[in-house]
Amino acid sequence: MVETLYIDAKYTGKMQLSKKTLDYLKKIAPQKLALFASVQFLALDTVKKQLQDLNITMLTTAAKRTDKGVQILGCDAYHDSFADNIIDKSDAILYIGDGLFHPQAALYAQIQSSRIKEIIIYDPLGDHMRIIGKENIQENIDKLRRNLKAFIAAKTIGITVTLKPGQQYLHGAMKLREKLIAEGKEAYIFIDNTIDMGHFENYPFIEVWVNTACPRIGLDDIINAPKPLLNINHALSPIKTLETLQK
Repeated sequence: MVETLYIDAKYTGKMQLSKKTLDYLKKIAPQKLALFASVQFLALDTVKKQLQDLNITMLTTAAKRTDKGVQILGCDAYHDSFADNIIDKSDAILYIGDGLFHPQAALYAQIQSSRIKEIIIYDPLGDHMRIIGKENIQENIDKLRRNLKAFIAAKTIGITVTLKPGQQYLHGAMKLREKLIAEGKEAYIFIDNTIDMGHFENYPFIEVWVNTACPRIGLDDIINAPKPLLNINHALSPIKTLETLQK
């Protein structure tokens, strides 16, 4: 039997917010700040002290796919991805880490909320700050809205399932297929290791595709998908999603 041991790679550099970041926080003066970080940057004692000195209440929670508070993954892109919905309770969001993939998940998690709150990103590696907000995913939201309408009207649906561990949701695909057939639609399940949208053209009879693998496929990749594409979470309740989707 093979035993797997996971060891977190920790950033060993200095971990404290820059003057620019602190000045911005003073300017917007949030009372409550949702705090997230990628796994390398979880040693946040100094950062938390800096926020306390600004009289900012920090809100933290564990994402359901992680075992550490504050950590966020790129797949935590739904409003129910977290044990506690601290995003709705916050005035703004602070993310510690490099890159955009992880903090954009916190943007997508808000697309069915009344307001998308900005995310303040502090990158300890480059020692710089940037702000992202609704405008960074507006094109994706607009495309998702169009895809949902196409899904509701479609008669023939293709459901993709990956064999990759941790992303394989055949049971969910079968449940969706049964629901679609009961609604009078035709639904087909396509199983492969890698979901290659270039293969969609081999099945021209499919009007809309539903992704059951990584949720970022049905959020980031829909811009360039050759046919309308959405995630299974949205496909299970398309009308409700469409009604609550950000405009």
